[in-house]
Amino acid sequence: MQDMDMLQLARLHAWDWFARETTGHDWHHVRRVHDLAVKIAEIEGGDLTLIELAAYAHDIGDYKFHASEEAGIQATRLFLMRCMVPHELAKQVEDIAHRVSFKGRDIPDDMPTLEGKIVQDADRLDAIGAIAIARMFTYGGAHGRPIHDPDATLFYAKNAQEYVEHGKKSRSTFNHIFEKLMHLKDRLHTPTARQIAQKRHDFMMLFAEQFQNEWDGKC
Repeated sequence: MQDMDMLQLARLHAWDWFARETTGHDWHHVRRVHDLAVKIAEIEGGDLTLIELAAYAHDIGDYKFHASEEAGIQATRLFLMRCMVPHELAKQVEDIAHRVSFKGRDIPDDMPTLEGKIVQDADRLDAIGAIAIARMFTYGGAHGRPIHDPDATLFYAKNAQEYVEHGKKSRSTFNHIFEKLMHLKDRLHTPTARQIAQKRHDFMMLFAEQFQNEWDGKC
């Protein structure tokens, strides 16, 4: 199968998979990650077919959508089979998709390839800035979390499993900026992504300051 045919199938199946998703991990998130990954790859290099496929597949097996890690892996494999991705290429895509998610502020990344780093950077860029704030509150509302709980303490996981388990619990949505989003800028791999991130990061931190001031009645 030609690369273009595989990519068209991946785009179509990704759209179908996420078209009805309403927690901020929707088709438009996938599309933005894909487009950012391509933009980064134009400067940083890498196998563009692998990058595009991994961008389309990166959230298929996300733990937030599945009862277990194995169920997520199987979902990614099924997605790649439907896209008629050859076995060896599918293994590379699956490996990137399995590693891409943020596991906690103090948990080191484990992404050995340039292609994986580019897709991970693109995914993290969509979690920094104005759209990231909108996605954060959308996700919090969908899971019954309060906009803000001033009595809630910040949580930093000691390991990936603790991060996943805590993520299933209700907590202050606003705190997510400090628990995850503000740390992403310094966890990016490529110079291109870091350059894109700075303006988004600055806006997000300005929003956090304004939010807190309004919450406290200071303005």
